[in-house]
Amino acid sequence: MRREKILIMTPVGRSPSGEYIDYFPSRWSGSTGMFKSTTFYPFNLAYLSTFLKLKTKHTIKFFDANYYGVDSDEYVDYVKKYDPNILIIEIDSIIEKKMLAIIKILKEFNTLLRIIVCGPSPSSNPNIFLDSGASYVAIGEFELSILNLIKSGFDEKTFGIYPNQREELIDLDMLPFPEDEDIKRRNYCRYYASEYNEVEVFSTRGCPHMCNFCVVANVYGGKPSFRVRKVSSVIEEIKYLKSSIPDLEGIFFNEESHTSNKSFIRELCLEIIRLGLTDIKYNCMTNYDTLDLDLLNLMKKAGYYKVRIGIESLDSDVSALITKTKIKSNHEKLMDILKIAKELDIKIYVTMSIGAVGSSKEKDLDSLKQLELLYDNDYIQEFQVSINTPMPGTPFYSIAKENKWIVESGKFDGAKFSTISYENYRADDIKEVFDIANELRAKILNKNREEKKIRYSSYDKDWCEPVYKLTQRKIGEYYHE
Repeated sequence: MRREKILIMTPVGRSPSGEYIDYFPSRWSGSTGMFKSTTFYPFNLAYLSTFLKLKTKHTIKFFDANYYGVDSDEYVDYVKKYDPNILIIEIDSIIEKKMLAIIKILKEFNTLLRIIVCGPSPSSNPNIFLDSGASYVAIGEFELSILNLIKSGFDEKTFGIYPNQREELIDLDMLPFPEDEDIKRRNYCRYYASEYNEVEVFSTRGCPHMCNFCVVANVYGGKPSFRVRKVSSVIEEIKYLKSSIPDLEGIFFNEESHTSNKSFIRELCLEIIRLGLTDIKYNCMTNYDTLDLDLLNLMKKAGYYKVRIGIESLDSDVSALITKTKIKSNHEKLMDILKIAKELDIKIYVTMSIGAVGSSKEKDLDSLKQLELLYDNDYIQEFQVSINTPMPGTPFYSIAKENKWIVESGKFDGAKFSTISYENYRADDIKEVFDIANELRAKILNKNREEKKIRYSSYDKDWCEPVYKLTQRKIGEYYHE
C-alpha cells in the first residue's frame, strides 16, 4: 500500500453572515459575533488524528480551520496548497451549505482527491454530500470506521461507511491521547464560567439517556450508550497536561454525562486524592440523576469545584417530554442536589433551553424567574442558554418536520435563530424569550465579576493570549502550526 498524504480538518470557522462559530458538533455549535468566544477542543478529530498516526504509516496532518475563523476561499486555498490524497472533514448542520460548496470546488479542482466526510450533518443526510463530490460518508462515531476504511484500501463494504451498517462503538482505551502536536491543547483555553486556567479532558463518552434534541446519543452513538476510560489512563493524561502546561490550574471534563458511572467517578476521585493531584481544580458537565451526598462529598475532596448540569427547563411538564427516562423532570431530586452542593460549596452551573417541545412563552418565562430565584439563594452560580434546535438526525427534528414547525431550515444556529415555530409559541416569541434569558445571563455574570469578585479565566489576557491573538490574524497566518 502506498503512503498516503492525509489532511484532517474542521470546517470553516465563519457563519454565512461572517461571524465566528464556536464549534462543538457532537453537542451543538453556535455563531458568536466578530470575535472568538469559546475555544472547544475538537476532540473527535483530535482522537482520529493520533489514532491514524498510531495505526498507519501514512502522513497525517490535522489543521483546525474553525479555530482561526477561516472562511471559504482561504479554506480552499489551504487544501490546494497542502495537496493531500485524502481529506477528512467533520461537519455540523450549522455550516452544511458552505461545506457542500467547498467540497464541490475541491473535487472539481482535483478529481482524484478522496474526501471523507463525517459528523452530524453527513450522518443525517449522506446523499447530499455524495452528490456534491464527497467520496465516502462515515456514519456516527467515526474513528474506527475511518481507520478501517483506509487500512482496507477503501473497501466500500466497510462498516460505518454509508450505506453499510454502523461500526460498533469503540473501546475508548483503544485510543491514544488526542492530538497535541499539530494542534496544542494549551491553545484551547477559553471556556465560559471556568474559574481556573483549564483545558478539556474527555474521560467518558456518550450518555445513557436520549434527549430528543441530543446529537451525541441519536447521531454519533445511534443509541443510548455510556463508556469510560481506564482510570489509570485518565490520570496519566492529567499528569501529562500538568507537566506540559506550566500555567495549568484546572481540568474541564467537558463530556455529556461525566458522573453517570458512579464507581468510575469514585475510583477516579480516590486516585486523584492518593496521587496528590488535588492541586488541580476540576469542573465537569453531567446529569444530576446519579449525584448524591456521598459522591459529591468525595468529588469535593478530590478538587471538583464546579458541576455543570443539564436542566433545560424548570417546568416539569416540558422536562418530561425531553427524554423518555424523565431524568430532567425530577425537580425534587434536583433541589436535593442543589442543597447538597451549596452545603459542600460546590458551584453549580446549569444549561437552559428556550422553545423545547411542549414549552410556551409563559412556561419559559416562568422557568427564568425560578432560575433567578435559585441564583439569588446561592443554589446556582451561572447558566448558559440556547434556543432548542431540531438538529437533523434527532427525534426532535423528525417531530418538527412532521408537524411543519421548521421555519428557518438550514440555519440550525441555536445561538441566534429559532428554527421552529409552534402554533402557540411563534419563532419571534421564542427569540424574544431567548433575548430576555441572555439579559439575565449577562446580569448574573456581571454581578459575579463585579460584586462577588469571581475570577473567570476567559478574561485573563495572559492565559487566553492565543485566542486574543486571533483578532489580529491576517489571512494565511496560522500561529500554532
